[in-house]
Amino acid sequence: METIEAKRIHIRFTRALSSYDNHADAQRRISRKLASLLPHQAETRYRRVLEIGCGTGGFTGALKQQCHIDEWILNDLCEDCQKKIEQLFPSTPPLFIAGDAETISFPGKYDLIASASAFQWMKEPETFLHKLSGLLVPQGMLLFSTFVPGNLYEIKELTGKGLVYPTSDTLVGWLSTAGFNLLHYEEETIVLTFKTPLDVLRHLKATGVTATGNGRWTRGRQESFCRHYSEQFTTTTGQVTLTYRPLYILAIKK
Repeated sequence: METIEAKRIHIRFTRALSSYDNHADAQRRISRKLASLLPHQAETRYRRVLEIGCGTGGFTGALKQQCHIDEWILNDLCEDCQKKIEQLFPSTPPLFIAGDAETISFPGKYDLIASASAFQWMKEPETFLHKLSGLLVPQGMLLFSTFVPGNLYEIKELTGKGLVYPTSDTLVGWLSTAGFNLLHYEEETIVLTFKTPLDVLRHLKATGVTATGNGRWTRGRQESFCRHYSEQFTTTTGQVTLTYRPLYILAIKK
């Protein structure tokens, strides 16, 4: 698997904070669907919730609408996310813990651990699932989305750069080994369309996805990329595609 240095991810996503919400169409759709997997009844209440990779708060807001949560603990690699998150909690800001979720400690136990579109950045995802299991109370819930092979395949096809994603079967096996029973898992394909390949690149930069690959884009390289992208990924209406392949997981600790 391509090594993703936490520092590089931190830099790219911090740069994208101001533009993220205006371009994260797929991520918003994923957050809404992921939150909808939780029971939506008036009596559904979680005492303590930990969200990993909260970002600008898109998934946080979806969770707030879906269920009652007494105490929030929010985490992100980028400390600048805290200001964005606090706007969702004008009366009582939640505890925000900045840092790499794989290496830092989180206080106490949780009824629910949730994470949208962050799991794919973990260096040791199987080990991380064991850590999350240890943070949950018995019968605690784990809700997260990640991506499966075929995600952003257009970019990988042309550049050779990108993450290597575990299959859904592999993830299900890891969950079982970490002490979880699977309640729901579902793959989805989201195809975004753009006017030009340059718009695809702007979208990736604005959402921080370019945290993979650190080569410089010369004018010649960019022109070549755009030409080949148009040749291979143009629709019948003259637009170009970019494909997301999210995987949704809801599991319960044994």
